[in-house]
Amino acid sequence: MIDLNDDTASCSWSHLLEAATENAVTDFEIEFCDSLREKLERFGDSARLTEAQFHKLSCIAQAGEFWERER
Repeated sequence: MIDLNDDTASCSWSHLLEAATENAVTDFEIEFCDSLREKLERFGDSARLTEAQFHKLSCIAQAGEFWERER
């Protein structure tokens, strides 16, 4: 499902996706980034994220404190 909220337009999260891809460690994080990359490729500039997806992407991009990671 595509959330049409303007605050999560692809232009505001594509840079986060790049950072998250570099910082992804767990299988979940890697697969999550891959799925968002596919969404961006499919929908281009009209691609949107839900608030939950944007939050998860931000956590991964900041390289840490995501609950799936072992400490």
